[in-house]
Amino acid sequence: MKNAIVALVLLFTSFGFVHAQCNPDDTVESWYTWAKDWENYAIDQYPISLSDEAYIGDTLHKGMMKENKILTKYSKQPYLDGIVKKLSHYVNRKGINYTIHVIDDPQTLNAFSLAGGHLYITTKMIDWTESEDELAFIIAHEIAHIDNRHAARKVQKMIMGRSVFEPYGYGDIAASLSLMISAPFGQIDEYDADRGGATLVSKAGYDPRKGLRFFVKMGEDENYDVWEKVLRTHPYSQERLNCLEAFIQNDLGK
Repeated sequence: MKNAIVALVLLFTSFGFVHAQCNPDDTVESWYTWAKDWENYAIDQYPISLSDEAYIGDTLHKGMMKENKILTKYSKQPYLDGIVKKLSHYVNRKGINYTIHVIDDPQTLNAFSLAGGHLYITTKMIDWTESEDELAFIIAHEIAHIDNRHAARKVQKMIMGRSVFEPYGYGDIAASLSLMISAPFGQIDEYDADRGGATLVSKAGYDPRKGLRFFVKMGEDENYDVWEKVLRTHPYSQERLNCLEAFIQNDLGK
């Protein structure tokens, strides 16, 4: 019965439009917002517990350690740990142990997270930020991905793909394809994590407006293209800047 419900929901995601989550005139986001809600409904038919999420996250982290040079004696580690401790005090989902790992990469501006509380940031990103407030926003954005269950739902999505198609011998393929096909829906999660991150830094006593610099700088090298918009996993930086600035002013009163 559950598999039939999921199949029906996935069919429905092929139709319909609503207002975009952040940019009301963006037709692409309008469809993604609508489809994302239905996708989340289907995924949530395959829930995982906090303990399962932690176990899966720890397993994925072992793979990350093999693929990246993670610094175990980084000079700024206590500083980063302090930021994470301040921010994680205000999360909604209690019981998750947040740990930040520094990747020795002086070339790439990047930060990301995995289910279960694992946060990653490159040395380039740390050195590139101009203030603790800005760095705190970047870390808070990744915490928000976990707190808002974006990371957990990626795991659930793979479980769903395997469960639905395993009887036909396509479980692993379906699990991988489910992540690839719905990757652009992640634009909606990015807006959500931007808002969640701004909320966390504000509650922790940081200035959320300092986080806007990241999008200003990243947007300098981007040019909007509607076809690229359809395929992107992240919204354009200018779109995120506009939406986050409005949220900080109207919702946080900053």
